[in-house]
Amino acid sequence: MPLLLMRLVHRIGTRAWRGPALVLFGAALLGWVLIAVFEEPGAEIKQPLNYVWYFFVSGTTVGYGDLFPKTAGGRLGGAIVVIAGLTAGLMLFAELTLWIAKGRTLKANGQAQLHHKRHIVIIGYERNQLRAVIQQLRADPEFVKTPVVTVFWEDQLTGENPDPGLYDVVAYDETAFQRACVEDARTVLVAGRTDDETVRVMLGVNAYLRDHDRPQIHKLAGVHDGARRTEIDQALGLIGADIEPVDIDDPAVVAVAIRNPGVAGIYHNLASTLDADSSLFRVDIPEGAGEWPRLDVAIFLLRRGSTLLAVGESHLPNAQFRLTPRPDEIVRGGQSLAIVAPDRPEIPWHELSPAAAKA
Repeated sequence: MPLLLMRLVHRIGTRAWRGPALVLFGAALLGWVLIAVFEEPGAEIKQPLNYVWYFFVSGTTVGYGDLFPKTAGGRLGGAIVVIAGLTAGLMLFAELTLWIAKGRTLKANGQAQLHHKRHIVIIGYERNQLRAVIQQLRADPEFVKTPVVTVFWEDQLTGENPDPGLYDVVAYDETAFQRACVEDARTVLVAGRTDDETVRVMLGVNAYLRDHDRPQIHKLAGVHDGARRTEIDQALGLIGADIEPVDIDDPAVVAVAIRNPGVAGIYHNLASTLDADSSLFRVDIPEGAGEWPRLDVAIFLLRRGSTLLAVGESHLPNAQFRLTPRPDEIVRGGQSLAIVAPDRPEIPWHELSPAAAKA
């Protein structure tokens, strides 16, 4: 029996809060017994709910005075409650404060277990890039409150999370995916420091999601090196056919890809096409060359092996280009065109008339 008692005391002592909690429980029980035995029959303080209230206000030393024992035995029980509150109660409160502070520190340093769902996980941390992506996401009402978690490598973040209001951090180790709740995310973006690292980490992510029966989660792979785009595409395709490559160096493109699953492939395929058999050219329309419906210009260029991608507002070097046509938009001399073609196109502007474009 003494051996069992010693083991019980040891197990309680391994957790600092258990000792004070046990003392408070014992004081509450002993105080109740003394008050129940010695107080007059029918005394309000003997009623269970009233005693719980008395224990709370006396143990915290508030002492409203609405309930109190009147007999010597009852007062002895009350004294036990007060002493336990002054000692074990304060110790328990201190342990609670330390526990809360420890939890905050663990979260700030990336060691805590998070509890997000339908969030965005970005594996790989570059602060300025991450902030730019989140800024783009927050502009969309659907993503204003979507939590963002970034998993960082050991040398990427020292100290506490510098932007706790924007995202949570998780230190990369064998439990990182579980602590970041990767299996409950809506999108997982792997942003490795190199494309080879991205492929290796994506292999681990895909295996983790498969083990947790979550293969349908939107997966994005950040690609840096355009010269190796085809090679990286093939490597990612061997890992999973649903992995979308995205240009990680453009936060706007990354944000669009996160918001719209499947769209990253359009950007990536366009870049791959330009790398392979075509180029993007800026062509200025001469002043006074005329004016035409944008649709007619697009058809005219298509018949000559070129694709109209966007229309610029002027010849200025920093002119804004617009991809989406406006209703009944007119293109005229003095503007610029972004055109995809195998070689720089020579456009016979004199042939570009409404009649010629439709011929």
